[in-house]
Amino acid sequence: MAAGRYNFTIEQGATFTRIFKYKDATGSAIDLSEATAIRMQIRKNVDDNSFITGGSFELGSGFTRSTPAGGSVQNEITLLIPAVTTSLYTFNQAVYDIEIDNQGTTTRLLQGNIKLSKEVTR
Repeated sequence: MAAGRYNFTIEQGATFTRIFKYKDATGSAIDLSEATAIRMQIRKNVDDNSFITGGSFELGSGFTRSTPAGGSVQNEITLLIPAVTTSLYTFNQAVYDIEIDNQGTTTRLLQGNIKLSKEVTR
């Protein structure tokens, strides 16, 4: 399955939270309880050799996983970037992707662009 494309905006100086639900092509939840890694990096562009400061996240360090309310499968991942981190971001636009290692298989879940909404009050 090809990675989904999802673009979003981060507000500089504000806490950023986004919840993703991992499902297959038919809409059935994919269980992440056995996932050994969930990771994301933000880079200024695809060809950059390093990620931006404060732009690398992993399970337990930016990502958590859970079972959605009313669900029976742990297929929900939450990305939380604290305000202290987003306040350090200076890019106008960047790129990211999210990879999951689940039961020995690495899958790129999402990829896309991130726009930074610059902070006025600081």
